[in-house]
Amino acid sequence: MTRAYEDEEIALPLLRRSNAKAVKIGAEDDTEARSDYRRQRSGDRLQPATAGALMGLLAGAAGLGVVHALHLTRIAQGISRLGTAWDLPPDAALPLAYLAAAVGGAIVGMGFASITRHLRRFIPLLIWALIFFLSLTTLVLAISAAYGRGLGVSMAPAILAASAAYAFIASFQLPLRKRS
Repeated sequence: MTRAYEDEEIALPLLRRSNAKAVKIGAEDDTEARSDYRRQRSGDRLQPATAGALMGLLAGAAGLGVVHALHLTRIAQGISRLGTAWDLPPDAALPLAYLAAAVGGAIVGMGFASITRHLRRFIPLLIWALIFFLSLTTLVLAISAAYGRGLGVSMAPAILAASAAYAFIASFQLPLRKRS
């Protein structure tokens, strides 16, 4: 029995097909050929990891801002306790906490953008980000309640709102890197 559809390709609307092929010339030109191939293949303005890191930087600080706004005294007390434990000046503890959240968000955003680099439409990326980050947050909260002291359980709605805000902002890595 012969297959009539063997050479036919089925287009997936969420993925963009790559037409360029990498040409390996020699050992010294291998790195240059691979970087040229990546630039031709992606057609993006920025690399996915760079765009994800930039948006994750904003999203991490925004996520802490959501929790801070919803639980002002509790977060402020925790930040001041950490600042005192690390011998930080009282005025520097809050900006450093936001900086740490931004750096952590940039690292997570870089990984998320690298994993989702083949998603080329905003709405599917946004839906996937919401599902992924809210599921991950729910898992961490459940583990915290079962095996930890359960500190996050009372703040669970605020933490989930921060996770949704992170997912929304991190999704904007697509328009940042994608060419129109």
